[in-house]
Amino acid sequence: MKAQDHNKIIALGFGLFAGIFLFTFLLLMLVSLGVFVALGITAANESGDNTQAGIGIAGGVFSVIFYCALAAIFVLPTALASWKTLKRRPSARVWGTIAAIIVLTIMPLGTFLGVYALWFFFSAEGKQFYSH
Repeated sequence: MKAQDHNKIIALGFGLFAGIFLFTFLLLMLVSLGVFVALGITAANESGDNTQAGIGIAGGVFSVIFYCALAAIFVLPTALASWKTLKRRPSARVWGTIAAIIVLTIMPLGTFLGVYALWFFFSAEGKQFYSH
């Protein structure tokens, strides 16, 4: 297999993981937001005190911030690595290494992709491929 083929497989793999991460975080954020809003509405209705709805709003805001932070940590590097690797940008090795480390813990496909990407980026063939 040529270096271009390895590069394309890695780029598509990182793109797939970025999409999976994004979908998962968006879904979890919406569910958490719904739970906290329902909690605030229920607390306000049961007590008759409308200030109790603030608990739900605060929890909803926290959950949105939390999942946005997770997306910045997991989605951004893998998406950037996918795009830069696919376009053969000079910084693709750096972003690819970061993304490979991120997906290593996801068994079994992430581990395979992470090891494969690290092998390619640090092999002589990978170094030569990105040394233009």
